[in-house]
Amino acid sequence: MLRKHFLSRISLRTIVLCVSLGTLSAQAVSAPNAIAQSSLPASPLDSFYSSIPSGENTVAGTVLSEQEIPTGLLAATIKVKRIAYSSTHPSGRMVPTTATILTPTAPWTGPGPRPAALLAPGTQGAGDQCAPSKLITVGAEYEMLPAIMLLRRGWTVAITDYQGLGTIGAHTYMNRKAQGAALLDLGRAVVNVKHPEVRKDAPLILWGYSQGGGASAAAAEMHASYAPDVNIRGGFAGGVPAELLATARSLEGSPLLGALGYAIFGMYETHPELRPEVDDLLNDRGKQWVFDSGTHCLLDSFRTMPIPDSRVMTRSGQRLTDLLGSKVFHSYFEEQRLGKVAPDIPMFVSQGANDDIIPAQQARDMVNNWRALGADVTYFEDPAPLLVRMEGHVRPLVTSFNPALQWAERLLGSEVINPPSAP
Repeated sequence: MLRKHFLSRISLRTIVLCVSLGTLSAQAVSAPNAIAQSSLPASPLDSFYSSIPSGENTVAGTVLSEQEIPTGLLAATIKVKRIAYSSTHPSGRMVPTTATILTPTAPWTGPGPRPAALLAPGTQGAGDQCAPSKLITVGAEYEMLPAIMLLRRGWTVAITDYQGLGTIGAHTYMNRKAQGAALLDLGRAVVNVKHPEVRKDAPLILWGYSQGGGASAAAAEMHASYAPDVNIRGGFAGGVPAELLATARSLEGSPLLGALGYAIFGMYETHPELRPEVDDLLNDRGKQWVFDSGTHCLLDSFRTMPIPDSRVMTRSGQRLTDLLGSKVFHSYFEEQRLGKVAPDIPMFVSQGANDDIIPAQQARDMVNNWRALGADVTYFEDPAPLLVRMEGHVRPLVTSFNPALQWAERLLGSEVINPPSAP
């Protein structure tokens, strides 16, 4: 009874939070009682981050440190562990990356070992305080919506923080190699923690939406060449920003314009030689905006740019999104394009036909390219019309969840005796 009550209650709260994130206006975020992630109280467990080894001389997926997270009355329901592991930076060096592992205490009753989802979160921001492993401990992480639903099916859920989010260096936001490696290296790490909840032969499923969908897709493309040793059986990638130039242009005038700042700041981390060229396009306000974006969480970005018009940030007075075709942006963003390499695992891709943040056509192009290269891809498109700003992006997160989960359970050979309830 406790387990059912807890999961139902948390599901409702996380649904409300997720919907709120999808419909918040800048005005609402600036209200006196709005919660900014950067103002959340420090967790007594934050010392975990300051003591993480560098991982410099380790191999990808090495567990650097781990910590049990107390769950109080919920100890009979769920085990939670925070870990740090080595992951390959786009430069080739190893960097510490953090994650959270959640496992139901109830025995797994399905076929074979308990499956685990490697969950790549949607956009959090770029500041260290935005790391999902930190937000989970204070009840402010919206990715607990899919996590709870997967836990209810008996799965283990491992949520990466990505490189540079809560750890050294800048967050490599939307960098294909960095995000794919963070997820695949987590797959190596989850089977090597002390008292592992994930068996070495456990089937692993990539799972992500929005930024997470991009990470899941990148990991799927990189699996054969980078991590063939990781037992990935399939992957869900929803709301995928497969073509960053198209996606970035859709952000103009959107509350999510700050995400472009995260991407530019992350570009400085992996390609510092490009910074002078970008600086030539920006005025002082624009340069400060990029720097500030590197310290912001999502709600901070909403609050500090209530009128998302990038013309105030460029030397020419043009919209920043109109300058994305310049060589400096085009070459970098083209490196991140998804759809050039066929995944060697089955994929379930979802997209909103009227997504006003992630253009549908670029997701369709990725799917068509994968299929042309021989990949096994199931495609789900939500046809609902756009009624409220950003709803077209948030809605498919909910409507595609059950179809994706049922697809994954069939893939794993699990009998869907009791189909997953609606999120």
